[in-house]
Amino acid sequence: MDIRIAVLGSANFIERLKGLEHELVSTRLDYYIYQTPVDATEIVKNIKPCDVVFFSGSLPYIFAQEASEKLPVPTHYLKQDEAVITTTLLSVYFSHNISIEHFSIDIIEPRLIQNVLEDIGQQEQFPHMLKIDATSKLEDVVKFHAELHQSGRTFLAITSIHAVFHALQGRGVPVIRMLDSKNSILKGLEEAKSKAILAKSESAKIAVGYVQLTEIISEEIVKKIANTIQANYVQTDTHLYTFFSTQGNVQRALENNTVPHWIDLASNPIKIAFGYGKTVIEATQNAKDALPYATENTAYLLTDHKELIGPYPNNKQQIHLKTNDPKLVQIAKETTLSPANLSKIMQFSRSHSSVEFTAHDLEVYLQVSRRTTERMLKKLVNHGYARVTGGEMTYQQGRPRAIYEFNFSTY
Repeated sequence: MDIRIAVLGSANFIERLKGLEHELVSTRLDYYIYQTPVDATEIVKNIKPCDVVFFSGSLPYIFAQEASEKLPVPTHYLKQDEAVITTTLLSVYFSHNISIEHFSIDIIEPRLIQNVLEDIGQQEQFPHMLKIDATSKLEDVVKFHAELHQSGRTFLAITSIHAVFHALQGRGVPVIRMLDSKNSILKGLEEAKSKAILAKSESAKIAVGYVQLTEIISEEIVKKIANTIQANYVQTDTHLYTFFSTQGNVQRALENNTVPHWIDLASNPIKIAFGYGKTVIEATQNAKDALPYATENTAYLLTDHKELIGPYPNNKQQIHLKTNDPKLVQIAKETTLSPANLSKIMQFSRSHSSVEFTAHDLEVYLQVSRRTTERMLKKLVNHGYARVTGGEMTYQQGRPRAIYEFNFSTY
């Protein structure tokens, strides 16, 4: 089956790509033309079903990033690299015979030009460069090139933006587009294709789910829950159902906030857990391991990488139940803290507004008892991974509360 790629680009880029399309194997391209990079935002919202979205440059990709995050498929963009710069400079040299200091260029990463010139031993002369990004206004970019030409300092403009090219042509300014090499374009499309194949592979992996009930519900309601993730199911126990689906179906349901719908259907408190895995046995075990974390009307997901995500629908913390980091393995071994608790502690450190914290701060975040929290802190302090830096007295009687800070990297 062909991989379907939605391509967003300027009219010139699309026209060039059509000439290369015959070199792509098992690939179908759908074209979407924009006038300016900012147009990509609205185009993405109206893209027809595809396997991956490919942007002809980083500017349209940046503009459409927020809209792209809502797509159920991966995205990729053609990056400006040294090959693009080299191709463009060679074209200027052979076709226009203009010295480096007599042309202007707008570019996302000026360092690329410097790298190319340094590689060929040219460090004395540089073109007039303008760094562009998503905040750049088209009229400012046009003005940059036009004023340099009108003052006689440049004889040619090189632009990365299709709309700037046409605007400069209208003003009579000699201009060429940045030249993406054939190899760069084909390589970019192959990378996009690889992302699509990987996403399809991940989506097809097995997912097993448990729905634990406090009261018996009708078969019709169970079927409705199963239909939302296209699952088969069996009644494992009087108050427990097991669902068999794929990761793609479950992921879409979780991302589309379907958990509240399941809760409403059940009309009684339920606990939901999902497990991903390469086999049914692995996915089933991960679902079993995730179930104890679920409280009434919440859902947890345990991935095949032992990442516990949840609780859905209100919070989606990611907790690692397994770690391969040698430093964390050493901390877990010395303190006897589980990888899950270490992961939670690290998340607390990253989200806490201050380096210093109290046992109460950590207790509230972990949602465990004060005794459990203090036991964890004592283990960390005893092995040098946390230290007491002071105390605070927010009340008139009793002992001051200890203030702690971590003594290991939590990033």
